[in-house]
Amino acid sequence: MLMGRWRLRAARWGLVLALVTAALTGALGTGAVVPAAESRSGAAPRAGWTSSSVFVEANSTVRGSVAVARTRGRDALLRVRLTNARLTAIPPGCRPSALVQRYSFISADGRELTCRVSPQTRRRTLGFAAVVDGGVGERVRASVSVDGRRTTLPAKRVTFGTARPEVGFRFLSSPDFLNADVGDLAKGPGFWKPGRRGATANSTNPAYEQALDTILDDWQSLGADQVLVAGDLVEGWWGTRQDRSGNFGAGDTEAQRRASLRRAAATYYPQWVERFARRGMLAHLAMGDHEFGDNDWGPDKRRLAPLFEREFASRFTRLADGTPRYRDRPRGSRHELTAYAWRPQPEVQMVTLNVFDITEKRARVRLDLKQLRWLEGVLRDARHDGVRWIVVQGHTPIVGPVRQRGSSGLVYEGGRSSELWQLFRKYGVDLYLSGEVHDVTAIHRDGVLQLSHGGLFAFGLTNYLVADVYQDRMRLTLRDYDIRSADAAGGRRLWQSRPDGMPALLRVSPTPFTIGTAVLDGRGHLLERSGIMRPWQVRD
Repeated sequence: MLMGRWRLRAARWGLVLALVTAALTGALGTGAVVPAAESRSGAAPRAGWTSSSVFVEANSTVRGSVAVARTRGRDALLRVRLTNARLTAIPPGCRPSALVQRYSFISADGRELTCRVSPQTRRRTLGFAAVVDGGVGERVRASVSVDGRRTTLPAKRVTFGTARPEVGFRFLSSPDFLNADVGDLAKGPGFWKPGRRGATANSTNPAYEQALDTILDDWQSLGADQVLVAGDLVEGWWGTRQDRSGNFGAGDTEAQRRASLRRAAATYYPQWVERFARRGMLAHLAMGDHEFGDNDWGPDKRRLAPLFEREFASRFTRLADGTPRYRDRPRGSRHELTAYAWRPQPEVQMVTLNVFDITEKRARVRLDLKQLRWLEGVLRDARHDGVRWIVVQGHTPIVGPVRQRGSSGLVYEGGRSSELWQLFRKYGVDLYLSGEVHDVTAIHRDGVLQLSHGGLFAFGLTNYLVADVYQDRMRLTLRDYDIRSADAAGGRRLWQSRPDGMPALLRVSPTPFTIGTAVLDGRGHLLERSGIMRPWQVRD
């Protein structure tokens, strides 16, 4: 009888324990993959966390994996949606995006991954990683779908963890912004008037101004300390014989072309500056080929090169009273006012180069000797002072091959064997930022990461880099926009001095998306890279 009572009590306690366990399991989740919910399309995908723990520390990395079945003749579409965690990279096996086609990307807030998996991809189990940013007691959740078939991973409860590492310095990079003459012609010293006989269209309209506001407001919201633009701010076909509009005066004689160039610079450059200034953003700019009138450089343009350079310097590298904005510059060089160095923080050295050496006799893509010797001194001093990070920007790529889109494809003379690249290698430059090619390629050579990116604003190719500098690493996030451009009815376009003008219709989606990431460690090592920043196989 006594034994029977003990058995009854044990059974009751067993039932209570089972109920409590079930309740806790439902509240906290488990590490096992929950049974996949069936959908009309068939069985749910196989997915799960790599750790079976029901807990995860704040600011730690949580990982999961998804099995993607092979498809015939089409990409498989994988989506991952997270709560209280942010994705850090596009998984290997996801088809990289191109600037004109979104394949795989991460949403701007880091919560959602869209990944296209090619039928030729051998890797069919894809892993994803995310940083936990939820508060203690909150739950990390993940919803996974493959071709519309969905499953939900068990929730993990956030516990106390390490403090979130602080970003010591953040900068943005967007070469070739805007690479177009965008501005109100009525605000310049030219002769344009809407009612003038034979008047051209204006160089901006409400659609362009709205598009610019969308992009620059996004940049401002990121709280970057500084913005880098490695050349091609404008179209720059100024003072040329091709311009027969009369907007900036006649262009028949050299004196007239010089006057026309000055009027164009006084129209577009101040409006370029004002867009950044009213948002409190500090921009550091390099000269591109379009700031020299665009290549090719015949005798007329070569003679105008010093004037192009003076007009650029007067707006961007001189203060209002005419004194140089940058103290550290290649004194005695022809390009003293368009190359410069500065340290925004004691551990960060930044350098802007003028890679164009143009005289009346010839035009070359290289540093003049005095600028080269000055650069060597800057880099040597940075290493002597224990500077941890060195970032250089110049308009053209140095090493290749690189993707190109609508570009003349200028490259630095000598490439990897040039004295410039050898200085980068010798003194441990971490990152070289270039434009020119209107596409994205990341090349890691000799401990230096060259990132060529940027694009053509009027043709929907604008992208930008967010660089977060920590004590022990630099995290690079490349973001793109969905931008649509088209001619207005009847083929009408906006005017610029280049004869073909610009599409009159432009629309920018307000939400950017991440198409590539990379992490540097400050010792010349590239710790990770994803998406479009993975090695390019020269086949797309």
